[in-house]
Amino acid sequence: MKQPIIRTGRDSIVSSRVALRAFLAVVSVSAVLGLLVIMNVVTDTRFLATSAIVAVGCMATFVCALVADHGRFARWMRSATVVGWLGVLVWLFLVWFEAALGSKGMEITARIAGALSLYAVWSIFSAVTLAPRGGGTITAIIRWSVFVLASWWSAVGEFGLVEPDIAEVVVNTIGEQWFFRIVAASAVVIGAGTLAQPVLIRIAGAAPQESAIRGRRAKVALGCPRCGTRCELETNTDAKCAACQLAIRVEVEEPRCACGYLLFGLETSTCPECGAAVPESLHWKGAPVTSSQA
Repeated sequence: MKQPIIRTGRDSIVSSRVALRAFLAVVSVSAVLGLLVIMNVVTDTRFLATSAIVAVGCMATFVCALVADHGRFARWMRSATVVGWLGVLVWLFLVWFEAALGSKGMEITARIAGALSLYAVWSIFSAVTLAPRGGGTITAIIRWSVFVLASWWSAVGEFGLVEPDIAEVVVNTIGEQWFFRIVAASAVVIGAGTLAQPVLIRIAGAAPQESAIRGRRAKVALGCPRCGTRCELETNTDAKCAACQLAIRVEVEEPRCACGYLLFGLETSTCPECGAAVPESLHWKGAPVTSSQA
């Protein structure tokens, strides 16, 4: 059975044993605090709130690290991690200093914490939505529809946190009933699209995925590791040594933009999908390729 290639080590959290152990330690301490509060050993509910907030921050950080570790949106995930932990700190400040803040101070602090957390949640959800590749045109439409809807409502939420009075006027103008119907319908579409995407990608897995070098194969010359016979093989496909029949597969990690766009054959200095500048080192300069399909 063909095993998937997992490329790791791009993110310092996932590739570091110290970071992973620290992550487990924080989650364990948070869980123990939660249990102690539940069993009334610790009566101050602020400990339970603290454990829950820290645990959520840890889980969000780990998801960001996993996405970045697979070479997707590394800078975006780092910024989401930083903003998310700023939100965690503000929430903890609100939990422990609630009495000293007063009602107005609590409202402002909660709005700041909410804005930071909403950005982090949107970033993580969007990255997880956009990270998978393949699945065909229908999957791409669903993927981008979910992303656009999530982005729209995240922007609406951020606006509501920054300008609650104006947001309330807008909701009243639309009508609360219709507004919440629209929100509910959007949530259904986002949820269904999120669940459907991995299924569609799995179904499409029976057929060839995004073929190597956009449907064309690059030739690689090498010596057979068993018998030494010179072989000329196509990349990213199963082959055999002509002399001893040893199964050989040469995997090539093709140049991609940070957004995931395949850069093979690119003739411009910017990515057609996201507009980012593409360094010359990422342009494909391989040998002539054949026209055979994957």
